[in-house]
Amino acid sequence: MVNRPTDTPLDPRLEQAADWHARLQGDADQAVWLAFTEWLEADPSHRRAYDQVESLWRQLAALPAEPQAAIIDLASRRKAGPAAPANRSRRWFLGGAAAAAAALALTLTGRHTPTPLPELFETGQGQRRMVTLADGSSITLNSGTRLSVALSADHRAVVLEQGEALFDVAKDAARPFTVAAGDRLVTVVGTAFNVRHLDRSVTVTVTRGLVDVGDPAGGAKVRLVPGQQISAAQGQPPGPVTAVDAQAATAWAQGRLSFDNAPLPQVLAELSRHYPLPMRAEGAAATLHFSGVLRLDQDQEKLLETLQGLLPIAVVRQGDSFVLSKRP
Repeated sequence: MVNRPTDTPLDPRLEQAADWHARLQGDADQAVWLAFTEWLEADPSHRRAYDQVESLWRQLAALPAEPQAAIIDLASRRKAGPAAPANRSRRWFLGGAAAAAAALALTLTGRHTPTPLPELFETGQGQRRMVTLADGSSITLNSGTRLSVALSADHRAVVLEQGEALFDVAKDAARPFTVAAGDRLVTVVGTAFNVRHLDRSVTVTVTRGLVDVGDPAGGAKVRLVPGQQISAAQGQPPGPVTAVDAQAATAWAQGRLSFDNAPLPQVLAELSRHYPLPMRAEGAAATLHFSGVLRLDQDQEKLLETLQGLLPIAVVRQGDSFVLSKRP
């Protein structure tokens, strides 16, 4: 059920941020972008307000169709008055001015309840972080990950903008837990699973419980059980469900990466997410495969020494990267 907002004034910084967000959805010219940048950098609170508004829009996209339509209708009426048509399109809503966005903020944050605005969490390169949510669920963020979390009385919604996260969800049948990543929507009640959103592709791996993978528009869902994985490129139908070693796939959460006959370029691409300098294979080294477990708590040079002891490779630093070639 969607709560109707009261006439309680919205924080003016949120109203300004909502107005900027609406203006930037269209064909904003350079002058608009320069003015936005000036506003954004004028006060640290402006950036926080804009992040909150941007997260609210993402939370809207992650909601099921029925409450999403109700929120759009409510915001449309708030902007144009009681006589406004009830069937305003979502496209109009996204391009609307601050009043519509403000109504969304009021609706999603629940002015009649203490529900907070979405919280933002992120990690830099080589960082991992575990956060515990108010409902008892936990999220472990991998290197280079950014996500937002919104908890309400009847829903728990996460938007994984980029990166990878391991979720351990507290069981609550009255509040489904969803993770939106790209054009995929993962829905659970209580379970543990991993979502990877990189290079316009989403991969979901289940370690415990049941997980439904679909899309925010409410299309067909695929149900996964422990030890199963599914991947989908942006805008493409999902691939087949495959059986995987779920513990190996989530070993990164314990500071390890596990590989089973993986091509060396794939190994190096994954390792490069965790270290300051990129690593690549050239020539015959690109045809090598690697099986084993690598620790992420060692520095990059030590890691490369470990690889040299396990594979017939030589490592040379070239500028701001490491190049691996096959030894004769």
